[in-house]
Amino acid sequence: MQKNTKPNITSLWVLLIFITLIFPISTQAQFPDFEFSDNQPVEKLSAEGYISLDKVQPGRDFQIAVVVQITEGWHVNANPAREGLIPTEVTLPDTPNLTFGKVVYPIGDTLNLASIGEAPVYHDTITIGIPATLLQNTPIGPTTLDMQLRYQACNDEQCLLPETLSVTIPINVVSLAETAQQVNETIFANVAFETPTNISDEGEGGIAGALSGGKLWLAFLLVFAGGIVTSLTPCVYPLIPITVSIFGANESTGIFKSFLLSVVYVLGIVVTYSILGVAVASTGAVFGQIMANPWVIGFISLILVTLGLSMFGVFEIRLPSSMQNKLNTVGGAGFVGAFGMGTVAGVIAAPCTGPALAAVLAYIATTSSLVLGFWLMFTYALGMGLLFICIGTFSGLLSALPRSGGWMYVLENIFGIAIITMALYFLKDVEVFAPLKSFLQNSLPFFAFAGGLVIVGLWLSKLTERFSGIPSEKRVQKAFGLLLAVLGAYMIVGGLQQPAAGPHLNWVYDEPAALEAAKQEDKLVMLDFYATWCGACNELDHKTFSEPVIVDKLENYVTVKLDFSAESDKILTEKYQIRGLPVIIFMDAQRNILERIEKFVDAEDMLKIIEDVETKAKSTKRNTL
Repeated sequence: MQKNTKPNITSLWVLLIFITLIFPISTQAQFPDFEFSDNQPVEKLSAEGYISLDKVQPGRDFQIAVVVQITEGWHVNANPAREGLIPTEVTLPDTPNLTFGKVVYPIGDTLNLASIGEAPVYHDTITIGIPATLLQNTPIGPTTLDMQLRYQACNDEQCLLPETLSVTIPINVVSLAETAQQVNETIFANVAFETPTNISDEGEGGIAGALSGGKLWLAFLLVFAGGIVTSLTPCVYPLIPITVSIFGANESTGIFKSFLLSVVYVLGIVVTYSILGVAVASTGAVFGQIMANPWVIGFISLILVTLGLSMFGVFEIRLPSSMQNKLNTVGGAGFVGAFGMGTVAGVIAAPCTGPALAAVLAYIATTSSLVLGFWLMFTYALGMGLLFICIGTFSGLLSALPRSGGWMYVLENIFGIAIITMALYFLKDVEVFAPLKSFLQNSLPFFAFAGGLVIVGLWLSKLTERFSGIPSEKRVQKAFGLLLAVLGAYMIVGGLQQPAAGPHLNWVYDEPAALEAAKQEDKLVMLDFYATWCGACNELDHKTFSEPVIVDKLENYVTVKLDFSAESDKILTEKYQIRGLPVIIFMDAQRNILERIEKFVDAEDMLKIIEDVETKAKSTKRNTL
């Protein structure tokens, strides 16, 4: 038995050695596509993820880039791919804290494949872009985003089986108080992201992008243009009659001096506007809220009434002769007075916010560059002041015309009525003068009555005469006539700012209660941040939210109106990043911000926005399921 065992063992060892030597060769011959060999397999593709910000704040938009490196000699199918081929595709995760836009794939290069002909492919290095929004309720702290990249690698001879590669991207979520900076700009320059068509982002996106991208010349140009656009909105209408009145009644010597006075007047607006802008952006206050201070409104109204009475000839505003002589050596009291009135006008203009101003204020608030912020505000206000340079220049020409027939007194009296009307317009929002607002109406009978008061008042006030030139017994009649004319003019101006009779929204005035109700009832939410001193806010109430089609569309929403007239809620200001008014925010029941508007939009545009909000809400709900 033992003699027969040894040969068997020897034969077994020989067989095992033979199999060991032969099997790798046969395996390699049977499975060439998988390249089993003594060498390590070559990596066909690698991918790395990046984001456009070093830190991301809740509610902030940002961009994601997936940079794909493809090994030399290999390629992957483009997206979209030729029919029958597997495209390179990023699979986005289902996450409750992020919403994604349309994935941006690069355009592939055309390659002539022997089996199927021409097809688009990627090779070397490509960058895939994904726009994203971090939702408002995202917890603070580091997190990761895990995505999948599916691809099929091929070379000139073969195609491997489709594979999936994991891409992990770290995201640092920080509070609104921290500053976020643009990073990886070279990488994102290779991605052709679509230009946002969001109505609320027009203007702001360009300025914010120019500031963050370091293109200061473009930022200044856009800010200047934004100021010009703002000057054409109802927000600055109250300054027009004031400007005309000041320069129309000023003793000018010609167009050149009128122009210089207008420039000085606008510089007063610009300096005040710039200082206010930097101050409120640095402190986190709401720009324009200075006009909610009753002392400020009272001071401005007192100046306007005083100026109006002087135009009626009740008294003359003159500086002491010694000071007048000194001022004459440097250009006269007119320039000092123009600059002084300009500073007052700057306070009046403070509520005139727009997309450009919101972007600038946000930039000042999130950076330490107050000097640059000042000059950006200066440029914005200068753009807004161009209108007043034109108005002041040509209004001043009126005083250069011959004064025959007392027609100049007519102009001065009308200018006085306009200025005092503006004083009442500002006073109506002060609590002490609440009756001035309570009787205003937006109706034809009301305007007809107001028009009658103006006509009777102008007839009684003897516009061709001034108080200083008429007997004392006639002054009572003139004063009564001017009072009627001012009252009628105020009723017309103030009545136009009141909502017309008709359908209206069911506003809720408590933000926490409204959000809780929306959550319980699974309803969309619209937050309207407004103030009585905000012209665009009033326009939204009177021209947009009063339209039946908008009222019907928002019937199933929880509509919340938050009053920032007297003072702003610091918690709400930081929570919703309120820098100026108006601000309208649409949210879903889970408090995810779907849309933000920072300017007046008419009913037609608002309808489009609401439809877009509802589409986003459905998409967000699908992502969270």
